[in-house]
Amino acid sequence: MKIGKRRVTIEKSTQYGSFIIFLIGVVFYFLALLGRDTFLLPGVITAIVGTVTGLLGEKTVLRKIGLFGNGLILVIGLLLPFVVTTFFWNKP
Repeated sequence: MKIGKRRVTIEKSTQYGSFIIFLIGVVFYFLALLGRDTFLLPGVITAIVGTVTGLLGEKTVLRKIGLFGNGLILVIGLLLPFVVTTFFWNKP
């Protein structure tokens, strides 16, 4: 019985964690856009952690917001620069 209750508690805490980590990632990425390049890597790392945390949580609105937001940070912070530098900006 305690194992089942503990699982529910972990799932509930991870849904809030994903949303809170998303907010922290937004702050880091916003600081990176303002010119503080040292905040780009922590922003991407928090987005990765937030995505994993969101996948472990219950299916609620906060989980969906956390997954979508963290995924958006990953696309803008990792995928978009990779595509631009690989396919469009390949000449020195």
